[in-house]
Amino acid sequence: MSKHKIHYEWSDYESDMNSIDWLKFSHVIGIYRGSLPMATHISNVRDVPMSIIGFQTRDGSDKKPYWIYNAMDWNDFKEETTILIVDDIYDTGNTINKVKKLIENSSPYNCSKFDVQPNLLTYCLFGKDAPDGTNLVYSNLHQEGDWVEFPWER
Repeated sequence: MSKHKIHYEWSDYESDMNSIDWLKFSHVIGIYRGSLPMATHISNVRDVPMSIIGFQTRDGSDKKPYWIYNAMDWNDFKEETTILIVDDIYDTGNTINKVKKLIENSSPYNCSKFDVQPNLLTYCLFGKDAPDGTNLVYSNLHQEGDWVEFPWER
């Protein structure tokens, strides 16, 4: 098990953001707190609406995810709708899987007017292959035990 600190710099972030230009989506969701800088940046640069879900498993007291701000325009929902969920680190999959369940179980999805769920795509700055089948894209391999210090944390 690796136990070293990774100093992630603004130049790394800029490179990683440029590397995901090929992703196609119509909405971005940030998970409070770690991914809000990313979600805000992506929302502004890609000109897509942003929603915020609260859930802090590592250093927070949140036991389950909840909507802080939901900017989804359910009236524009279509079968091909893709929602990008962003997070800083994908490690165990616990956070992403619980956030996905919240989105899938939101009341608009339970309405009979929706025949399909949207495509949920996940992007993390640091991640590893998801054994649970999560549709995950990541820019940097995350080793168990690594501590990443992001520039917006300094």
